[in-house]
Amino acid sequence: MHKVLIGALSFNDLPFLRESMPMLEQLRQSLPADVAVMDTAGNDEIRDFFKKEYPHFHYMRHPEGNIGYGRAHSELLRAFPGYKYYLAHTSDVLMEPATVKEFVQRMEKDETLSMVAGKLYHWDFKENLRTRNIDSLGIEAEKRHHFYDRGHGEEDRGQYDEILNDVFGISGAVFLIRTQVIPKLHGHAWELFDRRMWMYKEDIDLSYRLRWLGEKIHIFPEVWGWHARTVSNSGGQGVKSLAKAQKEKRDYARIHSYKNHFLLLKNNFSWRYGLPTLLKTIFFEILKAGFMLLRHPSVFFAGFKTLLFVPGRSSDRRVSAAEVLSYFK
Repeated sequence: MHKVLIGALSFNDLPFLRESMPMLEQLRQSLPADVAVMDTAGNDEIRDFFKKEYPHFHYMRHPEGNIGYGRAHSELLRAFPGYKYYLAHTSDVLMEPATVKEFVQRMEKDETLSMVAGKLYHWDFKENLRTRNIDSLGIEAEKRHHFYDRGHGEEDRGQYDEILNDVFGISGAVFLIRTQVIPKLHGHAWELFDRRMWMYKEDIDLSYRLRWLGEKIHIFPEVWGWHARTVSNSGGQGVKSLAKAQKEKRDYARIHSYKNHFLLLKNNFSWRYGLPTLLKTIFFEILKAGFMLLRHPSVFFAGFKTLLFVPGRSSDRRVSAAEVLSYFK
């Protein structure tokens, strides 16, 4: 049995798959690893694509159909237990196989590393260009509990290299995690994400839980992938930029993002952070709620319903609130 399981998700994305799957095939052979694909759309064309082009990949569908991003990864882990590492992958990411192999070797040498990633750049899919523009150098967290991808949209000139590992978490687009830590997250060996989070913010909840556990999250300075992100905010984190970014989102994305934000707060926020952090968080949530009520009322009421009626699933807290808060700006 190999040490690494690569979990890839697909949803009516054949053009992406044609470009990104050759990299996973290289990884399958060079690591070596096993590759499992969850087709959440149940697309026969994609099934035939894997059957013909990648017969060594494990192709799956779930009987419930589209079960969402977070649960799909968990179901892959449930179906294929016993691996030492799990590489979570989405079809719109091109990987650098040699770099991924190096990261696995580093995790083998340093058993304190629980989740790692490298620099993730922007993939201009339309022009088929691997750019030097940053997609994510990890998830940045502000004390008001606003989260965003560090460096997004900037050209990488090494401006963040000295501070890569004071970041809060890692983007869910692609990451490598030691499976030994997964049972500590939700009490099951296979549950990677909060399964109630259909999509959006589940990577923040995962990083938050790892921080409460005191696990080591590390971002290496090498480029290990390119991400063809479709909706982004490169205008900054001010009120006007955030409002503009909201306009570019689709309705279902707004709803899931807003609902899941309340879930991750209920799962992870601590009163021990102190009054300044509490007030910053409340004020920011009031601003967002007012905006949603005026511009996107259906989103507001979906979030409000989650806030009132969906219970939190508290993270396992093994370190102090002060230590966790040290990762917030």
